[in-house]
Amino acid sequence: LFTSQEMELLMEREERYPALKLKNQVLISLLIYQALTAGEIAELKVGHIDLDKGTVYVKESRALAKRHLELQPKQYRLIDRYIQESRKELITVETDKLVLGKLGTPITTDDINYIVYTFKPLFPDRNLNPKTIRQSVIANWLNEKKIPLEQVQLMTGQKWISTTAKYRQTSVEEQRTLINKFHPMG
Repeated sequence: LFTSQEMELLMEREERYPALKLKNQVLISLLIYQALTAGEIAELKVGHIDLDKGTVYVKESRALAKRHLELQPKQYRLIDRYIQESRKELITVETDKLVLGKLGTPITTDDINYIVYTFKPLFPDRNLNPKTIRQSVIANWLNEKKIPLEQVQLMTGQKWISTTAKYRQTSVEEQRTLINKFHPMG
């Protein structure tokens, strides 16, 4: 999995076209700050972003619950500029979808997978895709930021706490303490 610092590198990539740079930064920011799936990003609508409240609304899917997630401070200006400038340049068909592809049509999960794949040179020997980014964010929330398990479950929309709990890592010291506490020979 990737650390928070490694995922931040994804925000810094050079792009040939300014409109695509903003769009890709919005897309990557939703992956690394809200841990959205590619399918959730593809389904986002402009109306799901509330810059006044600083939230993004994510619709319920078959596998994940609906939720309102906080935007990071660095996302406000980025998303606002994308909606006000770049999205207006890109759009070619009437749609309320938030993220558009380079042809101005709503982005698909395949498009998102491809965009993330183009970042592969940053981590040539590792598996970089939207799923591993989401897994990394969940693990970092639990292990680096020490966000409570139940809160992470709500943030990710996972319906079962056991799904979220598998990302928790216990340190060697914690394991030693538990073994000494509960082991019959300890």
